Amino acid sequence: MNIKKSLTYFMKQSGYTQADISRLAILNPATVSLVINGHRDPTCKTIQKLSDLFGVKVSEFIQAGERG
Repeated sequence: MNIKKSLTYFMKQSGYTQADISRLAILNPATVSLVINGHRDPTCKTIQKLSDLFGVKVSEFIQAGERG
């Protein structure tokens, strides 16, 4: 499970910045930065918030990171 790749993929698709994600998903900016940079694995709650933000199921969000 590569959440960093998933998040990067959906950021490119949506045009959202780290600041946008923090604000819209109500996540700490440091958390978003750490996930994007691969320094922290997100909690299940964070993955759910990100999936909701991008309007996809959690399984779809995770699957995006598994693509080659």
